Amino acid sequence: MTGAHPDDPHDPTSPDSGRRNGRRRGFLEHPENDLTADADFANRRRPEPHSPEELASSVDPAVQAARNTQSTRQAIQWLIAIPAVTFALALILGIIFRVMGGPACDAGQAAFLCTRDAQIWWSVITSIPPIVGVLGCAFIMNHKLKNYTRWRPWMGVFWVMIPFCMIWLITAGQILITALNS
Repeated sequence: MTGAHPDDPHDPTSPDSGRRNGRRRGFLEHPENDLTADADFANRRRPEPHSPEELASSVDPAVQAARNTQSTRQAIQWLIAIPAVTFALALILGIIFRVMGGPACDAGQAAFLCTRDAQIWWSVITSIPPIVGVLGCAFIMNHKLKNYTRWRPWMGVFWVMIPFCMIWLITAGQILITALNS
C-alpha cells in the first residue's frame, strides 16, 4: 500500500481508479472540457461519442459554451425588442392616423384613432408583433432544445410574452370590436 486512502480515485492502485461515484470518468467530466454553467443543467445532453471519429467531430466545449451564452443574450434581446416594436408601432400608427384626421377627432370624441378604418387597421396591425413574438419565441425555444443549446431563458421569455400578448390583444380587440359594431 502506498499510504493513500483505499477509496482515493487518484490512487492508481485503488480498485475505483479512474471512476467517480462508481462510474467511469467520461469525456465531459474532464475539467478542461466542462464549461457548463448552472443554467445548463437542464439542457439536453449530446450523445456520448462511441468512436474516435465521433469524438473528433463533436462540438468543441468552448464553442458550445459560447453558443449557450449567445442564446441567453438573444432571449433577453427578444424580450426587450418585441414590446418595444409593439409600442413603437402603436405610437407611430396612432400619430399617422391623428395627422390624417377624421370626424371623431373633429368632434372631440377621439385623440388618435379618428375614423372607423383607423381603429380597425390600428388594432389589426399592432396585434401582429405580440403574436409573432409568442410564436417566434416558441419556435426558437424548440430549435434551441433540439440543438443541445441553452433553451431555458427562452422558456422564461415565452412566459413573459404570453401575458404581454394576451393583454395587448384584449386591449386592441376591444378597440376592434367597438369599431366593427359602429
